[in-house]
Amino acid sequence: MRRGLDAFRRRYGAGPLHLLAALATFAVVGLGVRGWFDEPAVSLRYILIWFAGAIIAHDLILLPLYSALDRVGAGRSSPSADPAPAAPARSPWWVYVRVPLLLSGLLLLVFGPEIFEQGDATYHLASGQHQGVYLGRYLVIVAVLFTLSGLAFALRGRSAHARTPARRGHGG
Repeated sequence: MRRGLDAFRRRYGAGPLHLLAALATFAVVGLGVRGWFDEPAVSLRYILIWFAGAIIAHDLILLPLYSALDRVGAGRSSPSADPAPAAPARSPWWVYVRVPLLLSGLLLLVFGPEIFEQGDATYHLASGQHQGVYLGRYLVIVAVLFTLSGLAFALRGRSAHARTPARRGHGG
């Protein structure tokens, strides 16, 4: 049994659980793509326009922008700059800003129309509710993300400080 599993790992490159997860992912994506074409108003042209827009917006505009911001925040002027020491005692502060910033940006990207109340009349007709609550909820989520990140930064600094040995002067 073990020999067969090892042979599978050598041929496939990962375990059988990985293959099962990959197949399940492809099945879910396939069902989603099939669902696009079940809708009569959706055409392949609109789907291709959406994908092209996503590629242009992300790969040509957003990726260089947030990569440059990350380099500035990390204190590097170019990607070829020497990296920080291999094992710093404390993570740089930028790590604790980057994570909540990226999550907040992702939430804004996904829920932007609701947050800025675009389409409130249609939303009200469909659900009987208004979009006015989204901005407040988004701001609370952003505040919680940055608060948790700040607490993690403080706890990390405190534990790093506790691990450093006390330096006592030796009189001579």
